[in-house]
Amino acid sequence: MAVDTSRPFGERLEATTDRYLDRLDNCVTALPTLVEEYSTDAGYGSTVDRIQSIESDCDELKLALGKLVTTADAKEVGLRLTWVHLHADRMLELYGHLDTIANVSEQFAEELAAIAPKRVDDCLDGIARMAELAVAAMAELGVVVREFVRTLCRPEYSASITQGVSAIRAFEGDSDAVRTRVLETAFDREHDATAVAYRQLAVLLDGVLDAMEDVTDQMHLMTGPDTWLDIEIYPEYHY
Repeated sequence: MAVDTSRPFGERLEATTDRYLDRLDNCVTALPTLVEEYSTDAGYGSTVDRIQSIESDCDELKLALGKLVTTADAKEVGLRLTWVHLHADRMLELYGHLDTIANVSEQFAEELAAIAPKRVDDCLDGIARMAELAVAAMAELGVVVREFVRTLCRPEYSASITQGVSAIRAFEGDSDAVRTRVLETAFDREHDATAVAYRQLAVLLDGVLDAMEDVTDQMHLMTGPDTWLDIEIYPEYHY
């Protein structure tokens, strides 16, 4: 997936990030479909294949973003984006945390297909709920990351993403609660391979939301005292 080199650096960074986030959203939004198809004993192999294909697209776009960030020189990025040039490692960590979302989504799909646990309705209902929470959190994350990158690239732009970040953290907390209920349900019925399988699947899905929260933490770390980013990440707390 080639990156257009005819436009200024900031425009290319925004556009490539948008493409990456679109594919990442497609990866996460396929999870509820996969769980529903498995729950109803429908053919789900094509959805697993689609998630794997999207994850490969995300890998290619992550490489393109890494090349864009690390090969641009100070003259190309200009004064406003000198921070990106000097702190390319922080940008790479940000995109690395995003890539974890695609990786864990793919792992969940592959392990569901490989393990194929006995269908336990209560457990699958919880897994389905976790997948829905992942989709909701990803919708917020897409907005949050786009706003963050715009703030990096546009001198006149400032933003507050506290509402989106707070929503992501709330969804992650809800996912933790559902995961616990899935584990309690699975091990209350039986202590065999089926219970262990649902534990693994629940932990993986929860890992998708954990990775989203890690993205917001990374953005917070990127707005320390040595930066000029005019953006609010976390709400202010008054003690």
